Amino acid sequence: MDNEMSHPMAPAAGGYDPKVTPMSIATISSGFEKGDFLVREEKGQRVYFDFFEEAFNYIAYKGYIRMSKEDEMEWMDTMNNVHASVKGGMKYNTGKLLMVLYRPIPEAQS
Repeated sequence: MDNEMSHPMAPAAGGYDPKVTPMSIATISSGFEKGDFLVREEKGQRVYFDFFEEAFNYIAYKGYIRMSKEDEMEWMDTMNNVHASVKGGMKYNTGKLLMVLYRPIPEAQS
């Protein structure tokens, strides 16, 4: 028997496909003066932490789960390309992107 518990919205458990279902992403990055780790989440909210575990637990308690390696790499490539496309470079320190997480957006109630 497999001892790993899966998230109810994970692809294997509930058929969730982040490519066709609306989702919100959050990121954990490092390399900032205010704190060693930064969580960026919905609506531009930014929260700094001194320890990675604190950053990860903060975002996990909000319902975000880590993407598959393939999807995470696709998002990282996309964000790196977006940052590189800004003429003259990004205005703010973007840090080093460490992890991309997602949370399904609940369907609108009718």
